[in-house]
Amino acid sequence: MSTDHNNSDVTIDHTTKELALVFGQLKRIGHVFSPSKELRQSELNLLVHLTYVSPPGTNGVRVSELGKQLKITSAAVTHVIQSLEQQGYISRTVGPKDRRSILVAPTKEGYDFVEAREKELFERFGQLREHLGTDDAQQLIRILSKSIKFLLTYQDSDETRP
Repeated sequence: MSTDHNNSDVTIDHTTKELALVFGQLKRIGHVFSPSKELRQSELNLLVHLTYVSPPGTNGVRVSELGKQLKITSAAVTHVIQSLEQQGYISRTVGPKDRRSILVAPTKEGYDFVEAREKELFERFGQLREHLGTDDAQQLIRILSKSIKFLLTYQDSDETRP
């Protein structure tokens, strides 16, 4: 198979093209949590992440740290936090050591919301495991893990370029 890009012929073998197409499909279904009627995807992503980095009983996480961890701007984090706070899924408090820092943490409603979504997620992946069978599921895990590790080398090298 040949494709014309900028007047140069590029030959792409069938397997390479299939790999690219399958990974493109994975990107389209990449959000493993099913769409939420209550939250936008950005809100869901932040809330899920926050429940992992700020388990019950902890003080929370600084807004600036959330932005770094999620690789989004402080303005974007602030916008999402405001929305989640209005909906009762997170709360803000003043940092105990530095009164200038604001900490955010999930509320009980936030933890409960994520827990319910995780239950749905694990049920769905349990069904996938049953559909594939244990051996194929383990092979898929091995192959996807190996692929992700390889593809991350490109992401890491892109991030270090000036």
